[in-house]
Amino acid sequence: MNLFVRFSFFGENFYGTQKQKDHPSIQGLFEDLLSKIYDAPVKVTIASRLDRYVNALDFAINFFPPKEAITLEHLSYYLRRMLPKDIFLKDVRVVPDDFSARYSPLYKQYLYVIQNQERKNPLFNRFTFVPNKKLDPAKIQEALSLFEGEHDFQYFANMEEEKNSHLTLDKTSLEEKDSYLLLRFRAKSFLRYQVRFLVGACLSYEKGKISQETILSLLDGKEVPYPKDKAEPQGLMLEEIHYLLS
Repeated sequence: MNLFVRFSFFGENFYGTQKQKDHPSIQGLFEDLLSKIYDAPVKVTIASRLDRYVNALDFAINFFPPKEAITLEHLSYYLRRMLPKDIFLKDVRVVPDDFSARYSPLYKQYLYVIQNQERKNPLFNRFTFVPNKKLDPAKIQEALSLFEGEHDFQYFANMEEEKNSHLTLDKTSLEEKDSYLLLRFRAKSFLRYQVRFLVGACLSYEKGKISQETILSLLDGKEVPYPKDKAEPQGLMLEEIHYLLS
């Protein structure tokens, strides 16, 4: 039996989602709790590898329980009682054996939030990026639109062994809501730090540090000098993971 657990979390108190040897993580927390519930070792598959301080409105794990004596209702009850307040449980269900929280999504959507006002609100500093001065949304949009479609994103990510850098970014968008800029990125898969480097490039373009021509050359896989900038993590959240589930 393959079990699927869906939840949201505030990432400040976790060193990312992937299990860490000496630091708390989402994977480590669920493996510890589930191992206690089942009184046997449990390994989980995480939906995505997120950095420290990155939040998730939608996240998931799946695992194969070592025993089937615990009902879904009881598992939900135990998790809600044992999980910290930083995590909100949304769903627990049985899924097909070939389902993977990591590899089965049709797409993932990331949201990056920027406080774009002269008087910053310190109450939102923990989950927004706070620039030194107000940004020009039109300039941000000009850079953002360049990333949509199929490109070579090797210069907008931290490349790992055997990773294909030619990916399709299905959709990008910029929404102005009150005094906030909401940048969204939708794709089936992303490279390590890709969204943060894309946001960093948009910010560099807005400041006049990089041109559209340079961005397009980099997206063609041409190595040209440019100020590679990784945006701060706290403004980033995994907004949606779209699975085909009945």
